[in-house]
Amino acid sequence: MPSTPPPTTGPQAGATPVGGRKPTRRRAGWLLPLLLLLAAVVIGSLLLSQCGDDGDSDTSGSSAGAGSSASTSPESGSTSRSGLSTASPNDGGASGQPGTITAGDTSVLPLTAGADPAPALAQVSGQPAQGSAVQVLSVPADEGFWVGTSDTERIWVQLTGSGESPYQVQEGDTVDFQGTVVAHSPGFAQQVGLEVAEGAAQLDAQGHHLEVDKTSVTLAD
Repeated sequence: MPSTPPPTTGPQAGATPVGGRKPTRRRAGWLLPLLLLLAAVVIGSLLLSQCGDDGDSDTSGSSAGAGSSASTSPESGSTSRSGLSTASPNDGGASGQPGTITAGDTSVLPLTAGADPAPALAQVSGQPAQGSAVQVLSVPADEGFWVGTSDTERIWVQLTGSGESPYQVQEGDTVDFQGTVVAHSPGFAQQVGLEVAEGAAQLDAQGHHLEVDKTSVTLAD
């Protein structure tokens, strides 16, 4: 008779040992996508936060810019960064402003540049005038010279008083003075020795000049 194999006492292949656990496979395939998703959320939150800060900065900058923008003076129509109004050359102009000649509250130089300056200057005829740091454009006569900003915006200064001037005016100087706006008749330019090339026709057309005592003319600071 064939012999019967003895019964096995050890664990059979594929069987689970008593008291043991089935070995399980690590299921980590879902972990990497989750981490990537969390990283994307964090980065997105940081970007949104940064954009919000930039928006606040832009808004505050715009507000600050609006607060420091130039203001307009309703009286003179001029502007300044500090919000204080400054005189415009075409307006009256405050007395003592550099480069101006004023008669009362009126700036004289703009009146000389119009197409018909005589009626414009007649508005201030006979009034005291003050020049502040006005440029001397030319000195074509012994006792007279042009002051102003250009060959079209200028007025003649005729010196008065006896003796020699304490200060010899020269072209290019900036001078201070006090005088009077005086009307003159045609031919005045010839009387003071002004030639055609030196502005004689312009002086006669303006019909006015400034009479200034010699001792009043000083170099501007």
